[in-house]
Amino acid sequence: MPDNWSFVLAAYGLAALVLGGYWRRLLRLERELVALERRRGATRDEPRSAPTSPGPPIPRR
Repeated sequence: MPDNWSFVLAAYGLAALVLGGYWRRLLRLERELVALERRRGATRDEPRSAPTSPGPPIPRR
């Protein structure tokens, strides 16, 4: 078992690097989503125009 400790430590180190990279990616995506929500929120606060009618009514038989 003592011969395998270097592999165990290497595996833990690799897992820490992968999880750290994934964490950074999630933080970057969160910042992008917050910025996108802010931009969309600014356009939603503007008054909307009245909806237009789809065209003349269709006569019923």
